[in-house]
Amino acid sequence: MGAVTQLLLIIVMISGLTGCGQRVEVAGELRVGVAQLPISLDPRFATDAASHKIQELLHRGLVRLDAKWLPAPDLAASWEHPTPLIWIFHLQPNVYFHNGEKLSALDVKATLDAILSNQLSSPLKAGFSAIDTIQVVDKQTLTIHLQHPDSSFLTRLSIGILPASIANLEQQAKTTVGCGAFQLKAWHGNDLILTRASPSHAGNIQTIHFIRVKDAVTRCLKLVRGEIDLTQNDLPAELLPYLQRQSNLQIQSQPSTTFSYLGLNLQDAKLKDLRVRQALALAIDRHRLKRALFSDLPILAETVLTPEHWAYHTLSQTTFNPQQAEILLDEAGFPRDSEGQRFHLVYRTSTDATRLRLATAIADMWQQIGIDVTVESLEWGGFYARIKRGDFEVFSLSWVSIADPDIYRWILHSDMWPPKGANRGRYRNAAVDQWLDQASASEDLNVRASLYANIESTMHDQVVYIPLWYEPVVAVSSKRLKSFVPASDGSFLGLLNAEIR
Repeated sequence: MGAVTQLLLIIVMISGLTGCGQRVEVAGELRVGVAQLPISLDPRFATDAASHKIQELLHRGLVRLDAKWLPAPDLAASWEHPTPLIWIFHLQPNVYFHNGEKLSALDVKATLDAILSNQLSSPLKAGFSAIDTIQVVDKQTLTIHLQHPDSSFLTRLSIGILPASIANLEQQAKTTVGCGAFQLKAWHGNDLILTRASPSHAGNIQTIHFIRVKDAVTRCLKLVRGEIDLTQNDLPAELLPYLQRQSNLQIQSQPSTTFSYLGLNLQDAKLKDLRVRQALALAIDRHRLKRALFSDLPILAETVLTPEHWAYHTLSQTTFNPQQAEILLDEAGFPRDSEGQRFHLVYRTSTDATRLRLATAIADMWQQIGIDVTVESLEWGGFYARIKRGDFEVFSLSWVSIADPDIYRWILHSDMWPPKGANRGRYRNAAVDQWLDQASASEDLNVRASLYANIESTMHDQVVYIPLWYEPVVAVSSKRLKSFVPASDGSFLGLLNAEIR
């Protein structure tokens, strides 16, 4: 039975069940169905998208990023940058953590010191390696001295600040204290509950109850039955027309900054050959995939940053050309054998139904050019742990909420091989390293844009990653939810000003 047929049968089941199982509504409570809960609520350790989205509600950084991805004041009321190596921050007065402690410069120093600690092994350490010393001037002022200029340093300071009393502890994955709009109330199994930290005149949502519902169809069923109020992304496109017909639901969509791609192990005996990587890219019909699996909503991508970003560089489009792919594989020394096979690849993905269908479809396209593919699906935690340590041949993932072009340093620089950074394919290119270093040191946007153009072109030409598309943000909610507008990065911050009836 095909995937679409299965979904249609489930829709029939949903239609017959919508009259039962209605929940008792609690005033001020919003129930959000998510495919994944955070791996960690600790801002010193979180690198996955699910963790980032929840942490935004719990924590605040010295800065926040505005609609144009530029730093704006948050916990820092203002700052000075008298030399390329000195940053002076003045904190907002009268900010309190959820445990009642008042924010001070000591908390900022403790959080940054913890990230830089060798004992703690924070995955974010490399991003703050430019820091030399942190000096607390007084309770509301601190000065950060850098070892070398870092043009992305201010952007990175959007990371959540912890109280000094817990900043030196080991990872607090399921317990945390922040100073964001919401605080952690409870986390038991598949239920994560946040409550409003202080009275607010903007929005009436007092409790956000995140419920892990791994299966997207089940999430849709819960929406229709009123058991949850909102779900965002990770939805089968085949169900959207059905959801649009439900009188109690509303659907909103926004272009996003989420870049979907295939990761490749460039140290693999087969994949280290550029011709093989080119062949894999040419054998993927992206237009067909996004029409069949995602209602043609995604926008094809060639690099991580969106076209609206100041550092975006226009690149030639990756085309679908299986005939050329076969020629390249022959030239690379991988002819078809007597059974029509060239070699074998293991493609790793999560157990999410949409991601699994995507992997299966791509594997089928690669089978057409003689590559035997095994799709291995793992629960999210196990899958992501393997990808982070570089244990894969091929995988599919997305970079979410990308605002700073220094992402290229994180995923391309030879110093960023795991566990230090996210160059998980173990790419190495001396020229790219040099451009990345120069872009990191320069504060001239024109110079940086030129360097990033070189980097993006080289990354594209060498097929370090196989680009897919920018995923749309699709939010489906009960009509009880008012004034919520989906963000391009999939953030839940829009709930701060929303209302639930």
